[in-house]
Amino acid sequence: MAEELAPEELEEGLSGLDKAAIFLLAIGKDNAARVLKHMNPREVQMIGTTMAQLENITREEIKAVFEEFLDEVGEDVLGIDPSEYAQELMAEALGEGGAILDAHMLADQLKGLEALKWMHPSTVANMLRNEHPQVIAVILSYFEPDQAAEVLKGIPQRFHAEVIYRIATLEAVQPNALFDLNDVIENASKDGRGGKLAAIGGTKQAAEIINMLGSTGIEILEEVASEHEDIAQKIQDQLFTFEDIKGLDDRAIQTALAEIPNDVLVLALKAADDELRNKFLNNMSKRQADIMRDDLENAPPAKLSEVEDAQRTIIQVIRRLADEGKITMPGGGEEML
Repeated sequence: MAEELAPEELEEGLSGLDKAAIFLLAIGKDNAARVLKHMNPREVQMIGTTMAQLENITREEIKAVFEEFLDEVGEDVLGIDPSEYAQELMAEALGEGGAILDAHMLADQLKGLEALKWMHPSTVANMLRNEHPQVIAVILSYFEPDQAAEVLKGIPQRFHAEVIYRIATLEAVQPNALFDLNDVIENASKDGRGGKLAAIGGTKQAAEIINMLGSTGIEILEEVASEHEDIAQKIQDQLFTFEDIKGLDDRAIQTALAEIPNDVLVLALKAADDELRNKFLNNMSKRQADIMRDDLENAPPAKLSEVEDAQRTIIQVIRRLADEGKITMPGGGEEML
């Protein structure tokens, strides 16, 4: 980037992940490792991949993203190879040998299902693409919904509906059944064959994966319905779409707005109708609403996939807040006091 660009112009070309990665590169390996220890595997994977892909990080870019930290940035951080640094950082954050960027490095350090969580979704998909749908369903049930959705995209389409159906009908797995996964993953369980049932799957998890797949997810659900109408209806009852935000109360919207980045909201609302836009605007201060209207009016064209990604991000925020008991979903039971 040209040095004469203003900070706000430099920042415009950076995604949220880019900014997070630059920040972690700037604050040094020790500090960054402490931050990453508080993230889940999926978040660390995304940050680590972005860090490895960054090139030619300039002081101007760092200043544009985190101007207040400019005086604390060490020269040695800016002069290293980002890919090498990212691997060193992952190893420190996750323990010796725990870097996530190389699947082979995981084999000796992390075992079974836990190891898969740290691999790239395409790597997991390649491992599972020839496995029985029941094996795929059990494994994906251990993943976060967004990661499971990414893995499912890499598995042959003819298996999608069957895998979702099997996830929806999973309730518990006998511990000794996990050992049958050894044909796919070595040492799928560190525990003995006895013990309590492992609770996984269910229609709620199937619905969360469907939510992460956008329009493709709806097609999969329709295919499930053609064979298993009752299960498909139970999944449908658990779905929460971007349109369903209209049913949230004002307090829930205000709580969610505090955790939704402005650029994500602008992108998500590009394809929203007036009712849904106003649901957010009416729960902002007048100044914030005016700024949002201006941003929406002047926002550049965006791909449909980008808009859907932004909407899924907001759905994830709302679901998390509901799981934490901070908001009540439409039809979600008693009102929070």
